[in-house]
Amino acid sequence: MPPLSIRHLDRRAAAPTPALQRNTLVWLTPEAWRTVHRQVWDASAQELLRHWQACHLPWVVARQRPEVAQPAVCLGLPAPQHWDRRRLAASVAADGIALQGQFPRLHEVGQSSPWGVGAAAWLAQGQALRAEVRVYGSYGWQFLTGMPYVRAGSDLDLSVHAPDLDAALQALDWLSQTVALGEAGYGGRSPSARLPLRVDGEIVFPQGQALAWRELQQLRLGQVAQALVKDRCSLRLLDWPALVALAEASVVCSASTSAVGRAAALV
Repeated sequence: MPPLSIRHLDRRAAAPTPALQRNTLVWLTPEAWRTVHRQVWDASAQELLRHWQACHLPWVVARQRPEVAQPAVCLGLPAPQHWDRRRLAASVAADGIALQGQFPRLHEVGQSSPWGVGAAAWLAQGQALRAEVRVYGSYGWQFLTGMPYVRAGSDLDLSVHAPDLDAALQALDWLSQTVALGEAGYGGRSPSARLPLRVDGEIVFPQGQALAWRELQQLRLGQVAQALVKDRCSLRLLDWPALVALAEASVVCSASTSAVGRAAALV
């Protein structure tokens, strides 16, 4: 298959851009690649890195480690089955990121997967949401690279980018259908009538704060008192009122950032 840089050129944008969020895909400059190669790697990792660079494949922005000083960016590289699904970690200077992009949209992955035929109605409902649904994890990386990541029992990991809390709750109603269709509760592994795989993943608010969708649903229903919220640099537990306040603040901050960006474009 052609290199990812040709096949998915339309989902990449030149850097620099506003602060990178978790799960953003990034392509490195030659100098950043030299920095990565200078780190101590075993022979298998060296082979993997040479392949990744030669095929113009991306890294993914990880949660930033406190010992790594900004503006360095912590990155991850989850390898396919050929390299035993190992995970590499590295940090590069912010100016070492040449391009950035996003994981594929759910309908793209569904249309190219055998399970997508039986899930057509569910996929259509996902496209109608006021949220952007993307696929990361094994299914996302396999779609991007054409290399084997998916195994029997692999979850479908979704990143649901909601513009506000109402859109997040609408997405929760849609996601919860996958539980009602056959899973034995939130922790069950039974296949559903429409989706022969478990749907996992997170709801992401405009400034990058993310919660596992199952935990958010439990918090919404009062089944738990707090849920774990993670962003690029931190982890914290929030109750429902604090989460509502965070979501509202994220929308306001995002609107302000967009306005500044539009004003800058006019200068």
